[in-house]
Amino acid sequence: MLHNRARSFSGDDVVVCGGMVSGAYDASQGSSKGLFLAQVVGNESVCREHWRCVLEVVGLGDALPGQFVQLLCADPSADCWTSPAPLRRPFSIAGLRREGKRCEVDILYRAIGSGTRWLATRRPGDAVSIIGPLGQPFRLLDDRPVAYLVGGGVGLPPLIWLAQWLREAGKETVAFCGARTADRLPLSRDRAGPIPPDKPALAFREFSASATPVVLSTDDGSLGARGQIPDVFARYLERHGDRARPAVVYACGPEPMLQAVARICSRRALPCQVSLERMMACGMGTCQSCVVRLRGATAGDGWRYRLCCTDGPVFDASQVLWEAG
Repeated sequence: MLHNRARSFSGDDVVVCGGMVSGAYDASQGSSKGLFLAQVVGNESVCREHWRCVLEVVGLGDALPGQFVQLLCADPSADCWTSPAPLRRPFSIAGLRREGKRCEVDILYRAIGSGTRWLATRRPGDAVSIIGPLGQPFRLLDDRPVAYLVGGGVGLPPLIWLAQWLREAGKETVAFCGARTADRLPLSRDRAGPIPPDKPALAFREFSASATPVVLSTDDGSLGARGQIPDVFARYLERHGDRARPAVVYACGPEPMLQAVARICSRRALPCQVSLERMMACGMGTCQSCVVRLRGATAGDGWRYRLCCTDGPVFDASQVLWEAG
Protein backbone atom coordinates (compact mmCIF):
# COMPACT_ATOMS: atom_id res chain seq x y z
CA MET A 1 0.00 0.00 0.00
CA LEU A 2 1.23 3.50 -0.83
CA HIS A 3 1.48 5.82 2.16
CA ASN A 4 1.23 9.53 1.45
CA ARG A 5 3.75 11.72 3.28
CA ALA A 6 2.86 15.11 1.81
CA ARG A 7 3.69 18.43 3.36
CA SER A 8 3.55 21.96 1.99
CA PHE A 9 6.54 24.27 2.00
CA SER A 10 4.75 27.57 2.54
CA GLY A 11 1.29 28.91 2.93
CA ASP A 12 1.31 30.13 -0.68
CA ASP A 13 1.90 26.62 -2.02
CA VAL A 14 -1.40 25.02 -1.11
CA VAL A 15 -3.79 26.78 -3.49
CA VAL A 16 -5.14 24.13 -5.86
CA CYS A 17 -6.71 24.76 -9.27
CA GLY A 18 -7.87 22.53 -12.07
CA GLY A 19 -7.94 22.50 -15.85
CA MET A 20 -5.69 24.22 -18.35
CA VAL A 21 -4.34 27.75 -18.28
CA SER A 22 -3.94 30.45 -20.85
CA GLY A 23 -1.31 33.16 -20.82
CA ALA A 24 0.89 33.66 -17.75
CA TYR A 25 0.78 31.04 -15.04
CA ASP A 26 2.24 31.17 -11.56
CA ALA A 27 2.95 27.66 -10.32
CA SER A 28 2.94 28.82 -6.69
CA GLN A 29 -0.73 29.78 -7.21
CA GLY A 30 -1.61 26.78 -9.35
CA SER A 31 -0.44 23.65 -7.60
CA SER A 32 0.24 22.21 -4.19
CA LYS A 33 3.82 21.03 -4.10
CA GLY A 34 4.88 18.63 -1.43
CA LEU A 35 7.10 15.77 -0.34
CA PHE A 36 5.69 12.35 -1.26
CA LEU A 37 6.64 8.72 -0.94
CA ALA A 38 5.85 7.31 -4.39
CA GLN A 39 5.69 3.67 -5.41
CA VAL A 40 7.21 2.24 -8.58
CA VAL A 41 4.55 0.75 -10.87
CA GLY A 42 6.88 -0.05 -13.77
CA ASN A 43 10.44 0.65 -14.85
CA GLU A 44 11.69 -0.57 -18.22
CA SER A 45 14.39 0.10 -20.76
CA VAL A 46 13.11 1.83 -23.91
CA CYS A 47 16.39 2.14 -25.85
CA ARG A 48 20.12 2.33 -25.28
CA GLU A 49 20.68 4.15 -21.96
CA HIS A 50 17.05 5.38 -21.66
CA TRP A 51 14.40 4.13 -19.25
CA ARG A 52 10.75 4.82 -18.53
CA CYS A 53 9.62 4.76 -14.90
CA VAL A 54 5.98 4.97 -13.81
CA LEU A 55 5.37 6.16 -10.25
CA GLU A 56 2.13 6.04 -8.30
CA VAL A 57 1.61 9.04 -6.01
CA VAL A 58 -1.25 9.86 -3.65
CA GLY A 59 -2.23 13.50 -3.18
CA LEU A 60 0.03 15.11 -5.76
CA GLY A 61 -1.15 18.64 -6.58
CA ASP A 62 -2.36 19.74 -9.99
CA ALA A 63 0.43 19.81 -12.55
CA LEU A 64 0.84 20.94 -16.15
CA PRO A 65 3.24 20.06 -18.99
CA GLY A 66 6.66 21.63 -18.48
CA GLN A 67 6.68 21.16 -14.72
CA PHE A 68 9.01 18.69 -13.04
CA VAL A 69 9.64 16.65 -9.91
CA GLN A 70 12.77 16.23 -7.80
CA LEU A 71 13.63 12.58 -7.12
CA LEU A 72 15.87 11.29 -4.37
CA CYS A 73 17.89 8.59 -6.16
CA ALA A 74 18.56 6.67 -2.97
CA ASP A 75 16.68 4.49 -0.50
CA PRO A 76 14.24 6.93 1.19
CA SER A 77 14.48 5.00 4.47
CA ALA A 78 18.29 5.24 4.65
CA ASP A 79 20.62 8.10 5.46
CA CYS A 80 20.80 9.77 2.05
CA TRP A 81 24.08 11.54 2.86
CA THR A 82 25.90 8.22 2.94
CA SER A 83 24.54 7.22 -0.48
CA PRO A 84 26.44 7.78 -3.75
CA ALA A 85 23.72 10.23 -4.90
CA PRO A 86 22.68 12.37 -1.89
CA LEU A 87 21.21 15.26 -3.90
CA ARG A 88 17.85 15.06 -5.63
CA ARG A 89 17.64 15.05 -9.43
CA PRO A 90 15.11 17.02 -11.49
CA PHE A 91 12.99 15.03 -13.95
CA SER A 92 10.42 16.45 -16.36
CA ILE A 93 6.96 14.91 -16.15
CA ALA A 94 6.39 12.94 -19.36
CA GLY A 95 2.79 12.06 -18.57
CA LEU A 96 0.27 12.10 -15.73
CA ARG A 97 -2.96 10.16 -15.23
CA ARG A 98 -5.35 10.66 -12.31
CA GLU A 99 -7.95 8.52 -10.62
CA GLY A 100 -9.29 10.23 -7.53
CA LYS A 101 -6.41 11.21 -5.25
CA ARG A 102 -4.07 8.73 -6.90
CA CYS A 103 -2.08 9.51 -10.00
CA GLU A 104 0.54 7.85 -12.15
CA VAL A 105 3.54 9.96 -13.17
CA ASP A 106 5.72 9.00 -16.14
CA ILE A 107 9.45 9.72 -15.93
CA LEU A 108 11.59 9.20 -19.05
CA TYR A 109 15.29 9.38 -18.21
CA ARG A 110 18.80 8.53 -19.35
CA ALA A 111 20.76 6.24 -17.00
CA ILE A 112 24.29 7.63 -17.19
CA GLY A 113 25.24 8.70 -13.65
CA SER A 114 25.16 7.17 -10.18
CA GLY A 115 21.69 8.52 -9.41
CA THR A 116 19.97 7.54 -12.64
CA ARG A 117 21.69 4.14 -12.66
CA TRP A 118 20.25 3.58 -9.16
CA LEU A 119 16.81 4.56 -10.47
CA ALA A 120 17.16 2.02 -13.29
CA THR A 121 17.44 -0.77 -10.67
CA ARG A 122 14.07 0.03 -9.07
CA ARG A 123 11.36 -2.60 -9.41
CA PRO A 124 7.55 -2.52 -8.98
CA GLY A 125 6.67 -1.95 -5.34
CA ASP A 126 9.89 -0.07 -4.49
CA ALA A 127 9.55 3.32 -2.81
CA VAL A 128 10.94 6.55 -4.25
CA SER A 129 10.90 9.94 -2.53
CA ILE A 130 9.79 12.84 -4.73
CA ILE A 131 9.10 16.56 -4.36
CA GLY A 132 6.70 18.23 -6.76
CA PRO A 133 5.14 19.42 -8.89
CA LEU A 134 7.68 22.20 -9.35
CA GLY A 135 8.43 25.00 -11.80
CA GLN A 136 6.53 26.98 -14.41
CA PRO A 137 4.75 25.09 -17.22
CA PHE A 138 4.35 25.75 -20.92
CA ARG A 139 1.68 28.34 -21.74
CA LEU A 140 -1.27 27.85 -24.05
CA LEU A 141 -1.63 30.70 -26.60
CA ASP A 142 -5.27 31.09 -27.60
CA ASP A 143 -4.48 33.01 -30.79
CA ARG A 144 -2.11 30.32 -32.17
CA PRO A 145 -4.01 27.37 -33.71
CA VAL A 146 -0.83 25.51 -34.76
CA ALA A 147 1.82 24.13 -32.39
CA TYR A 148 5.25 22.76 -33.27
CA LEU A 149 7.14 20.76 -30.66
CA VAL A 150 10.91 20.51 -31.11
CA GLY A 151 12.94 18.20 -28.88
CA GLY A 152 16.14 16.22 -28.75
CA GLY A 153 17.14 13.25 -26.59
CA VAL A 154 16.09 13.68 -22.97
CA GLY A 155 14.33 16.90 -24.01
CA LEU A 156 11.47 14.82 -25.41
CA PRO A 157 9.66 13.83 -22.16
CA PRO A 158 7.83 17.11 -21.40
CA LEU A 159 6.82 17.41 -25.06
CA ILE A 160 5.06 14.03 -24.96
CA TRP A 161 2.66 15.25 -22.27
CA LEU A 162 2.45 18.69 -23.91
CA ALA A 163 1.28 17.08 -27.17
CA GLN A 164 -1.69 15.55 -25.36
CA TRP A 165 -2.51 18.87 -23.67
CA LEU A 166 -2.40 20.76 -26.99
CA ARG A 167 -4.52 18.21 -28.82
CA GLU A 168 -7.16 18.42 -26.09
CA ALA A 169 -7.14 22.19 -26.63
CA GLY A 170 -7.85 21.67 -30.34
CA LYS A 171 -4.42 22.68 -31.66
CA GLU A 172 -2.94 21.31 -34.89
CA THR A 173 0.26 19.77 -33.54
CA VAL A 174 3.42 18.36 -35.12
CA ALA A 175 6.43 17.06 -33.16
CA PHE A 176 10.02 17.28 -34.39
CA CYS A 177 12.19 14.74 -32.58
CA GLY A 178 15.94 14.30 -32.84
CA ALA A 179 18.49 11.81 -31.52
CA ARG A 180 22.14 11.01 -32.17
CA THR A 181 21.38 7.52 -33.44
CA ALA A 182 18.35 5.27 -33.83
CA ASP A 183 19.31 3.20 -30.78
CA ARG A 184 19.35 6.34 -28.61
CA LEU A 185 15.85 7.50 -29.50
CA PRO A 186 13.71 7.19 -26.34
CA LEU A 187 10.50 6.50 -28.24
CA SER A 188 8.61 3.30 -29.06
CA ARG A 189 8.02 2.44 -32.73
CA ASP A 190 4.33 2.32 -33.59
CA ARG A 191 4.93 0.53 -36.86
CA ALA A 192 7.62 -1.33 -38.75
CA GLY A 193 9.35 -0.09 -41.87
CA PRO A 194 11.24 3.07 -42.79
CA ILE A 195 10.45 6.46 -41.31
CA PRO A 196 9.86 9.04 -44.07
CA PRO A 197 12.46 11.85 -43.87
CA ASP A 198 11.15 15.40 -43.42
CA LYS A 199 7.53 14.20 -43.43
CA PRO A 200 5.20 13.95 -40.40
CA ALA A 201 4.10 10.40 -39.61
CA LEU A 202 2.21 8.64 -36.83
CA ALA A 203 5.15 6.33 -36.19
CA PHE A 204 5.83 6.52 -32.44
CA ARG A 205 3.49 5.30 -29.73
CA GLU A 206 4.15 8.12 -27.26
CA PHE A 207 2.94 10.76 -29.73
CA SER A 208 0.41 8.62 -31.60
CA ALA A 209 -1.60 8.44 -28.37
CA SER A 210 -2.41 12.14 -28.89
CA ALA A 211 -2.66 11.79 -32.71
CA THR A 212 0.51 13.88 -33.06
CA PRO A 213 2.60 13.11 -36.16
CA VAL A 214 6.39 13.13 -35.78
CA VAL A 215 9.16 14.39 -38.06
CA LEU A 216 12.28 12.46 -37.01
CA SER A 217 15.98 13.02 -37.52
CA THR A 218 19.14 11.29 -36.36
CA ASP A 219 22.62 12.77 -36.58
CA ASP A 220 23.93 9.75 -38.48
CA GLY A 221 20.84 9.15 -40.63
CA SER A 222 20.17 5.73 -39.09
CA LEU A 223 16.45 6.59 -38.75
CA GLY A 224 14.43 9.37 -40.35
CA ALA A 225 16.21 12.34 -41.87
CA ARG A 226 19.97 12.74 -41.57
CA GLY A 227 21.08 15.75 -39.56
CA GLN A 228 20.21 17.74 -36.48
CA ILE A 229 16.60 18.52 -35.66
CA PRO A 230 16.84 22.35 -35.90
CA ASP A 231 17.90 22.03 -39.55
CA VAL A 232 15.06 19.61 -40.27
CA PHE A 233 12.63 21.96 -38.54
CA ALA A 234 13.88 24.94 -40.57
CA ARG A 235 13.38 23.02 -43.84
CA TYR A 236 9.84 22.13 -42.81
CA LEU A 237 9.02 25.79 -42.11
CA GLU A 238 10.36 26.77 -45.54
CA ARG A 239 8.05 24.27 -47.24
CA HIS A 240 4.99 25.16 -45.14
CA GLY A 241 5.27 28.95 -44.90
CA ASP A 242 1.55 29.82 -44.90
CA ARG A 243 0.59 27.02 -42.52
CA ALA A 244 3.46 27.85 -40.17
CA ARG A 245 2.64 31.55 -39.91
CA PRO A 246 0.05 31.19 -37.08
CA ALA A 247 2.17 28.68 -35.12
CA VAL A 248 3.75 28.70 -31.68
CA VAL A 249 6.89 26.67 -31.03
CA TYR A 250 7.68 24.70 -27.86
CA ALA A 251 11.21 23.30 -27.46
CA CYS A 252 13.20 21.27 -24.96
CA GLY A 253 16.66 19.74 -25.23
CA PRO A 254 20.35 20.63 -25.18
CA GLU A 255 20.99 24.36 -25.02
CA PRO A 256 22.76 24.63 -28.43
CA MET A 257 19.67 23.05 -29.97
CA LEU A 258 17.37 25.47 -28.15
CA GLN A 259 19.48 28.42 -29.24
CA ALA A 260 19.28 27.30 -32.88
CA VAL A 261 15.49 26.86 -32.65
CA ALA A 262 15.16 30.30 -31.02
CA ARG A 263 17.05 31.89 -33.91
CA ILE A 264 14.85 30.15 -36.48
CA CYS A 265 11.72 31.38 -34.69
CA SER A 266 13.08 34.91 -34.34
CA ARG A 267 13.69 35.17 -38.09
CA ARG A 268 10.09 34.11 -38.77
CA ALA A 269 8.52 36.09 -35.91
CA LEU A 270 7.18 32.90 -34.33
CA PRO A 271 6.63 32.89 -30.56
CA CYS A 272 8.83 30.26 -28.96
CA GLN A 273 8.83 28.81 -25.44
CA VAL A 274 11.88 26.85 -24.33
CA SER A 275 12.35 24.51 -21.38
CA LEU A 276 15.92 24.97 -20.16
CA GLU A 277 18.14 22.36 -18.55
CA ARG A 278 20.14 23.33 -15.46
CA MET A 279 21.72 21.49 -12.56
CA MET A 280 19.30 21.86 -9.65
CA ALA A 281 20.21 20.95 -6.11
CA CYS A 282 16.89 21.88 -4.48
CA GLY A 283 14.39 22.68 -7.24
CA MET A 284 12.62 25.28 -5.07
CA GLY A 285 14.78 28.41 -5.27
CA THR A 286 16.68 27.87 -2.03
CA CYS A 287 20.17 27.01 -3.25
CA GLN A 288 20.24 29.66 -6.05
CA SER A 289 22.36 27.34 -8.22
CA CYS A 290 20.31 27.22 -11.45
CA VAL A 291 20.55 30.81 -12.68
CA VAL A 292 19.47 31.91 -16.15
CA ARG A 293 20.30 35.25 -17.75
CA LEU A 294 17.25 37.08 -19.16
CA ARG A 295 16.87 40.39 -20.92
CA GLY A 296 15.68 43.34 -18.85
CA ALA A 297 12.07 44.47 -18.88
CA THR A 298 13.02 47.55 -20.93
CA ALA A 299 15.85 48.38 -23.32
CA GLY A 300 17.76 50.22 -20.62
CA ASP A 301 17.52 47.46 -18.04
CA GLY A 302 20.33 45.31 -19.49
CA TRP A 303 19.89 41.82 -18.12
CA ARG A 304 18.93 40.06 -14.91
CA TYR A 305 19.30 36.65 -13.31
CA ARG A 306 16.32 34.38 -12.83
CA LEU A 307 16.12 30.85 -11.41
CA CYS A 308 15.43 27.94 -13.72
CA CYS A 309 13.61 26.00 -10.98
CA THR A 310 11.07 28.62 -9.90
CA ASP A 311 10.93 31.22 -12.70
CA GLY A 312 11.30 28.41 -15.28
CA PRO A 313 12.20 25.93 -16.51
CA VAL A 314 9.98 27.30 -19.30
CA PHE A 315 10.97 30.73 -20.61
CA ASP A 316 10.14 32.93 -23.57
CA ALA A 317 13.03 32.19 -25.95
CA SER A 318 13.26 35.85 -27.01
CA GLN A 319 14.07 36.83 -23.41
CA VAL A 320 16.91 34.38 -22.88
CA LEU A 321 20.47 35.72 -23.22
CA TRP A 322 22.10 32.80 -25.00
CA GLU A 323 25.80 32.10 -24.79
CA ALA A 324 27.80 33.29 -27.79
CA GLY A 325 28.07 30.67 -30.47
